[in-house]
Amino acid sequence: MDHKFHIYGRYGMGGVQGVPYTNNLGTSYSIGSLNAEILLKKQFGLNYNFDYQMRKDSINQFHASMGVIGAPLLMGFGLYKSFDGDTTSKGAGAILVGLLLLALPDGVSFHYSPAYSWDISPYANILGLDFIRDKKSNETFVKYACSFGVKSTYILNDFLTFTAFAETRQAAKFGWGFGGGLGVGVLLGKKQVSAATVE
Repeated sequence: MDHKFHIYGRYGMGGVQGVPYTNNLGTSYSIGSLNAEILLKKQFGLNYNFDYQMRKDSINQFHASMGVIGAPLLMGFGLYKSFDGDTTSKGAGAILVGLLLLALPDGVSFHYSPAYSWDISPYANILGLDFIRDKKSNETFVKYACSFGVKSTYILNDFLTFTAFAETRQAAKFGWGFGGGLGVGVLLGKKQVSAATVE
């Protein structure tokens, strides 16, 4: 892809430990997500995923990168140090590290273009967390989560994208899930083409 950013929403269906999930909005179980990629040089990308999943077995899951947990804690510590009379640079340093941690991606993707306007990208998201709530037992969990998959994207008018994906994912101790689905998004920030590249 010759853009800097890809932002898309997607809906999917599949199953985890024999429990189906789908995007049938208006029923008791659905899944939806907002996804973004920072597209780097040499066909690599950094993935960011925010998913909300409601399963038929009363388990709700919200997925984000690990930075979402670590960043607010570090920034809070930095603010505390800034106001407690500490004259050292601990406060500013913690805030800076928190901001950097907030940018931590879920994972990486590799992009290959077999034809004009088509992109195929396998991905590995290994730095995620799921916030899980079991409505039956009223228990809440924060679990390490990862996903591996491949997506195919068609680019229309150098801006609008249509994506199909298949993946396997797991939140620790909650079993592997398998699914797939479709997404719609946009490409932003056209990359500059250097003269050396044109030649």
